[in-house]
Amino acid sequence: MKRDSFTVLVVCTGNLNRSALGAALMRRWAEWYLPAPIASQVRVESAGLAAPVGSQMRTRTRLVAEALGGDGSGHLATQITEGMVRAADLVLVAEAAQRDTVLGLAPGALRNTFTIREAGVIAGELPEAEPPATLDDLRARVAALAGHRSLADGAETDIVDPQGKDDEAYREMARQEVPALTRLASTLFGMPAAELLAYDEAVADAAAFPFDGGAAGGGDAGADATPPDGTGRPRGRRQA
Repeated sequence: MKRDSFTVLVVCTGNLNRSALGAALMRRWAEWYLPAPIASQVRVESAGLAAPVGSQMRTRTRLVAEALGGDGSGHLATQITEGMVRAADLVLVAEAAQRDTVLGLAPGALRNTFTIREAGVIAGELPEAEPPATLDDLRARVAALAGHRSLADGAETDIVDPQGKDDEAYREMARQEVPALTRLASTLFGMPAAELLAYDEAVADAAAFPFDGGAAGGGDAGADATPPDGTGRPRGRRQA
């Protein structure tokens, strides 16, 4: 493990939707909320278990990411490797079955591998904390998640895969994934409570992601991102 960086790896099936969205948001939130010296040492990557390598993020997922402040424009699907798992300080997967597959690649990653929703439940039960001051602080927070894994017993684990489905499936993906990620960003990066709640409101809004009537099959909606919330900031963003 490299000690001069902290790596988050987000995983799903194709690396086109769920993991792509998760990485885009976590990357942006690390930039926004972590102290600059720490943010520059945080890496957020994503990969798929069966990725169409080189494919772009699906357009409706990119619209969700951009509406919430993320940037999916440069995303290209990547196939997961054992080395990626071993190098990560935190591995987040979209479904419980994917956790088993990831651990089949690197069994030693058990303590730092979670489903996104599992990690969100645990993080939501931990005390609110200030942004970390060092990379070791970040690693300690991952260890705290592992030490409190029982807090997520019985909780929902999977995020819907919207690939090939209609607009509502993409909205449901956001409703399931984003609140979990915000709780995790609060624990890891110090996202303020007011912004956490604002993101909840943003993804719960049925009109938040109109997609301009994008086609169901490939997710190729119109080219323009959903606009911010009228304040000049992305939806959910409340700090200047």
